[in-house]
Amino acid sequence: MFANVLSGCMATMPAATQATAVVSAQAENKAPAPYTITKQIRYSFTLQNKTNQLLPRAQFWTYAPVPRTSHQWLEKVSASQSFQVTHDGLGNEILHFELENIAPYAAKIVSITANLKMAEAAVSTEDHPAERFLRAEPYIESDNANLIKVARDFRDPSVAATMKHAYAWVVSNLKTETYVPEDRGALYALTTRKGDCTEFAYLLTAFGRANQVSSRPVGGYVFKGNAIVKAPDYHNWMEFYADNRWQIADANTHAFMQRQTDYVAMRVIAVTGEEPIASQRFSFAGEGLDVVMN
Repeated sequence: MFANVLSGCMATMPAATQATAVVSAQAENKAPAPYTITKQIRYSFTLQNKTNQLLPRAQFWTYAPVPRTSHQWLEKVSASQSFQVTHDGLGNEILHFELENIAPYAAKIVSITANLKMAEAAVSTEDHPAERFLRAEPYIESDNANLIKVARDFRDPSVAATMKHAYAWVVSNLKTETYVPEDRGALYALTTRKGDCTEFAYLLTAFGRANQVSSRPVGGYVFKGNAIVKAPDYHNWMEFYADNRWQIADANTHAFMQRQTDYVAMRVIAVTGEEPIASQRFSFAGEGLDVVMN
């Protein structure tokens, strides 16, 4: 059975028929004992040659679910087209597709299925790169004096309590805006007291970092059971690192360390200028090629 997903922050894009033949698959990566809850996510893209010329080679990159978080273990990925797997410096898994000889005005469907195991209680990751998520960066202005002044009031000897205070402030003070394509960042949210799910995630992340709590924004989908996700379903939240575990906080939908097995992380977010995928969900290359998520 496939469940409805939480309506997210992404704009609606055209739908397309999902291909069914699976021609390549990543080897299974069996989950250890703490990850016991079975979950499947399916999603697809339409790649179209918009020209009247043969497109000899098209390249397409998109994310698989993050291979491992404190609540998520990626067991297997399969797709309707052959692909190669790479990983970036944040641990995100990237699927690279190369398609040949797309006829003029023709379209091809890339359908992806990912099988996951979820852990109801957060699993220790001993994530040494967590220190990387302490510093300020674009859109996460945790070194801003005004932001630090507000964040100071949230400090508590307990990391979880510090973040609960910060979460409560964001919930109480930010007004939800309709989705805006451009990222505007934590300082925008603090100053204007509004934003979409991205700004909620950035501000709570910045509050965490201002209090020396490893914190990171995450993008993905929120749903119970299994789901076929669409472009508008994409959503952003944040995670903070406490007791060697990443915990989920979503001030936009009022969930603090709750319903964590509903959250499927597709991308740990950082803005370094070196990301292999140019958007939150996919990138492509090929003269005259256009791609939409269905």
